[in-house]
Order: sequence, then structure tokens, then C-alpha cells
Amino acid sequence: MAAMSDEPAVLDDLDRRIVAALQTHARASWQQIARAVGSSDSTVARRAHRLFASDLVRVVASTDPLRCAEGSPVLIQVTCRVGRAPEVAAQLARRPDVRFAALTTGSFDIVLELIVPSQRALARVLFDEIEQVDGILSTVTETVIAQHKVAHVWSHGTLPPEAVQALEADRGVIDEIEPKPLDERDRALVGILAQDARCSFADIAQQLGVSESMAKRRVEALTREGRIRYTTNVRPQLLGYGVEVFYWISVDLRHLDEAARQLAARPEVRYVSATAGYSDLACEVVLLDQDDLHRFNTRVLGELPGVRRVDTGLELITVKRAYTMVEDAP
Repeated sequence: MAAMSDEPAVLDDLDRRIVAALQTHARASWQQIARAVGSSDSTVARRAHRLFASDLVRVVASTDPLRCAEGSPVLIQVTCRVGRAPEVAAQLARRPDVRFAALTTGSFDIVLELIVPSQRALARVLFDEIEQVDGILSTVTETVIAQHKVAHVWSHGTLPPEAVQALEADRGVIDEIEPKPLDERDRALVGILAQDARCSFADIAQQLGVSESMAKRRVEALTREGRIRYTTNVRPQLLGYGVEVFYWISVDLRHLDEAARQLAARPEVRYVSATAGYSDLACEVVLLDQDDLHRFNTRVLGELPGVRRVDTGLELITVKRAYTMVEDAP
């Protein structure tokens, strides 16, 4: 996506509704989106293509590493020498095993999520690769032991509930399956959708050298199995959300599941995982403004059972999300 500007573009109400619809159902037809946002097919398509062309919005696909038996998520918090955090973040984000990277305030300069196939591989990545990067002072590593929420929809309230329900019905539900690796052709398919998740079945078929009906069957099957996940990357500020926060929460273990459940039920929470290491829960939240941050701290975190400590890091720049580079570090 485009490099960050101090004066972000402003999306109007229709643009925001279109983005919210794409968050809910990334591959919805223009007719389905138009019905959800209360506009015409042609207007919706024209507006969306303008957003795509300006690089303000990008719809991408990525694999679910757990369902594709690719490995397990690990969170790494990085502290850097003064002035080195942006270049370190950019270097780390270019790693193909990094799914998420952001520059933050607080106790750490960078937070990463990477996918590792084994503990031995994690040791190699940490000691032989990441900790050898010039500019890094220290790292803290947390194993993700349970994912409670990874949400690709967070612009709640932008669309009326009935529109969201209709898009969710069109999208369908994700089946529970046993983890299964992708074959070579499916990996090629994911590679195409990683560049443009709204690529047509005809274009996918042409690039793969298969029939359009086969391309349609594979995309729908991988989506239904949850082995492909879709993300509509857009800066939250463009939708009116001015604060992104990462929390590291220490919780009495007997209250851990309940605290995670309560956080996962919150619409402003984008990510919740139980972790082993520095904290017991890692949580990412998208909020409107500083007043909303105060409300969340006092009325949500403050009322969770068993909380002992909360460390907070404001996300200054999200460099990578869903394996896709989002913004250039300054």
C-alpha cells in the first residue's frame, strides 16, 4: 500500500460502507455490495476500483497456518537502538514467515508475529537470524498457545446489522476440518489471490491453466475450509478509527479463559491470543480516539476478571498484515 502521509486521504460515507462490506465478504459481487451499502452496482464498482487504484484499500488472501499445517504463530517483541526501529522493522517485515509487523510505543519498539514449523526452527530463527539483525538490542518471545480471535472485520457500526447479516449469509460459514497441507496447485492459487483476492474465476483459471469451473470449485472449497482467509487492508484512520493498540495482559490462570472470552466478544478487538511467556494474553484493539482508549482501559480491561498487569503499546505504523506489506516505515 502507499507510503504513510501525515495527512491521510478522507473517505466519504459511501466509501466507508463499501470498505466495511469488503471486510465482511471480500469476494462479494458488486450487486451484493451495492445492496448492502444502498447504492447502484456501477457506482459501487467505480468507487471500489478508485480505492484499489489509489492503493488506499487492498483486498488480499493468505493461508491460515494452523489449518494448512504450516506451523504455529509466535509473537516477538523487539527493542532497538535509538533511531534504528524503522529500518529494523522494514528488514524483519520482508521475511516471508512474518505475518504481522508494527512499530509501537511502550516497552517495545516492534511487535512481530511469525509462523514457525517447530521449536527447533524457532531457535534457529531467533538466535541465528533475528537476533543477528543490526540495531536490535533485545527480544522477548511468546508462544501462542490458543488463538481466541483473529478478526478481519472491525469497522462495526458502519453498515446496518441487516446488511452485515446478508453479506455473512452470502459468504457462508467456515467448516471445522483437520489441518491439511496445500498441494502445489492450491499454493499457486493462493499466490494469485494474495495479490488480488477479488481476481475473477476466469483470470484464476487462465493463470493456472485449468477450467473456470475447476478454479471456482477450488477457491470455494479452500474458503469454506478456512484454509484461505481474506483481509481488506485499509488504514483505520480512513474509516474514522484513530487509535490502534496492542496490549500484553497478565491474568490469574484460573480466569484466563473467561478474560479471553470477554475480550473476543468485543467488536473493537481485532486479535486475542493466549500466550506463554511475557504475558498471558496478547490483544490488538482498534478504537476511535483517546477518549475511546480511556473507556476501553477503564470499562473493559478494568473489569476483566483476574487481571494483574497490563502493558500498552500504541501502534504507530503497521508495516505488514496478513503477510502483505501495508505501509513503508519512515
